[in-house]
This record gives sequence, structure tokens and C-alpha cells, in this order.
Amino acid sequence: MSKVAALARPCILRRKAYIPGKPVEEVKRELGLSDIIKMASNENPLGTSPLALQAMIRELQENGNRYPESVPHELGRKVAQFYGVQPEQVFFDNGEDGVIVVLGLTFLNPGEEVLGGEITFSAYENMACKMDATYVKIPLTTDYRLDVDAFLARITPRTKMIFLCNPNNPTGTIITADEFDRLLRGVPESVLIITDEAYAEFADDPAFPHSISYLSRYPNLVIMRTFSKLMGLAGLRIGYAIAHPEVIGLLLRTHEPFPVNRAAQAGALAALDDVDFIRRTLDVNRRGREQLYVGLDALGLRYYRSQANFVFVDLGRPVEPVYAAMLEQGVIVRPLTSFGLGHGLRISVGTAEENARTLAALERALAATTPA
Repeated sequence: MSKVAALARPCILRRKAYIPGKPVEEVKRELGLSDIIKMASNENPLGTSPLALQAMIRELQENGNRYPESVPHELGRKVAQFYGVQPEQVFFDNGEDGVIVVLGLTFLNPGEEVLGGEITFSAYENMACKMDATYVKIPLTTDYRLDVDAFLARITPRTKMIFLCNPNNPTGTIITADEFDRLLRGVPESVLIITDEAYAEFADDPAFPHSISYLSRYPNLVIMRTFSKLMGLAGLRIGYAIAHPEVIGLLLRTHEPFPVNRAAQAGALAALDDVDFIRRTLDVNRRGREQLYVGLDALGLRYYRSQANFVFVDLGRPVEPVYAAMLEQGVIVRPLTSFGLGHGLRISVGTAEENARTLAALERALAATTPA
């Protein structure tokens, strides 16, 4: 270890690096390809809300030289109205990742415990590590769902936070309303229950919980949402939390002065009105999931029906060679090795053309990498 590295906090040196979906630009550089589709990061295949684009361009033209509002009041009022809560119950930051970091900075002490799924979004563990806390991995059920009873059984006096990714990333599975209700009733008030609903808009299972309805009864509940997926604003980085006003007030003491830029605020505000774009996105996703299911059935692959905008596939063999063979065809998917699923592949739902190309590339990759 160098002298400079020795200056870092030990918990930072132990932290695992986040491995994102491979960017298109990187594939172009590495493989010299130009015709590339990205089916790895669960981005909106229709692009960005047209209303949001117009609003962002106008905002930059008129106010690009001005600092943004530290607290986006107009956007907060609109989001609050949309969910039927009060504006003082809404907090915005630089993507959901920013919200997660601020939650850690505000509430988490060294040595305290954060509970999360063994296979889930890695930002929870990364945040816990940054705060020198302990991340406790709760095994999933045999059908790759978060195990509510296992969460309840693992709570100790040191437990400070529970993270529920619902629908869960990367499996696309959900905990049901009955399970959510049981968890909330069983968790002490001294523990924050944080439900990450980045993909909630895509969930069409009637059993999916309506988490907003629990806020008045559980002041320790925090609901996270994002404009990245449904609204197509992933590049702008704007996420938010909905919680008890006291929780939001504490987050506002911790956050950076200008966490959400002007373009993002203007785009998010306009995107909420883009009913046509939202409808088309949901329709493309619904049809796309079914298209992928049919194609995966034809390939004889095991997959799990998703409540998100991606599909989790169990290849039954090491995923990395298949991923590499697809990459050579200009199709970027997400191998789940970093999630601890060496046989797992996550495929984002795209347009009909993108889905067809992905399935064809997967078929060729499977044939080219058949185990001996």
C-alpha cells in the first residue's frame, strides 16, 4: 500500500467498485464497432420525453448561467400532488444513488447494520461501506424473491436500515402487498425501511404494494423513485424520496447545496405531463417483455417473469463467454457475475427490433460457446 492510500479511511479501501453496464462508447473504442445496441442498463428505449427535451433546451437557453434551486419547490409540489402527499414529504437528489448516499450520511453510524438482499442493487452495500457500517446480506428465496421473513429474523439492536428493491434489480421479482404489510408491522420504529421503487411504474401485478398508502402510519418508511427509467432522464440524474416530513427535514440538512441541475429540474417537471410518452413507454415494455419470453422459450432458457423493464435469464452455464460473444455482435447485455450470479444474464427490454436482434445474437452466442 502506498503512503497516499494509507491516508484513506479503512472502510474506503475495503469498498467494492461499482460495475455499471458497459457504455456504448467503450465498446466502440475496444471493438471498433459502430452498429451497437445497449440492452444492459434498463434505459428507456424510446429515448427521452419530448416535452422534457423541449423544457430542458428552453431552460438552458434562458438560465444556463444561473445556479439551480437548492430545493426544487415547483417540482416538489407537482410530485407531491401526483402522489397525494405534502411537498415537505419530497426530497430530490442527483439520481437515486444520490438519495441513497444522503440517507447514509444522515442516519448511519459506524458499526451499525444495513440489511439488504444478497442479490440486489449494489448501491446499498456501497453506501454502507462508505459509512463504515456493516451490510448484512439476506438470501433470496428459491424463486429469487426478497425473503421478508428472513429480513425480520435478522433484525438486531444494531440494525439501522433495511433496503428493499421492489421490483428487485436484477431479478425483476417483487414482494407482495401482504409481505410488505407484514414487514412494516414487524420492524421496530428505530429502523428505517427504505423501499427502492425505481421500476415500480412497470409493475402490473395486482399484488404489488401501494407503498404511499403506508406513509401516514409508518414514519420510518422511505420510498425512493426516479425519473431515469420511465421518463428517459437517466443521463440527467434526478431521483427522489418520499417520507415523513421529519425525515425529509433531516435529509435537507445533509444534502449538497445544488444537487439537481437546472436542466434536470425542468425536464422532470415537464416529463410528468407527458402522458403520451408514458403510455407508449409502458406499452413498448409490456409487449417487449412478452417478445423476450417467447424468444427465450424457443431457446430453451430458464427466465423469470419480470415486473420491471428487464428480464433475468439463467443460462445454466458460465455467462461471461456468452456475454463476450454477444458483445462482438454489437449487443451489450448485463452479465450478473458481479451480483454473484455466474450463470445469470440481465436483458433490458428494448424496441421490437432491438429485442429481435438481441435474441438472435444470444442464439448465435450460445451456439458459439457450447460447453465441451
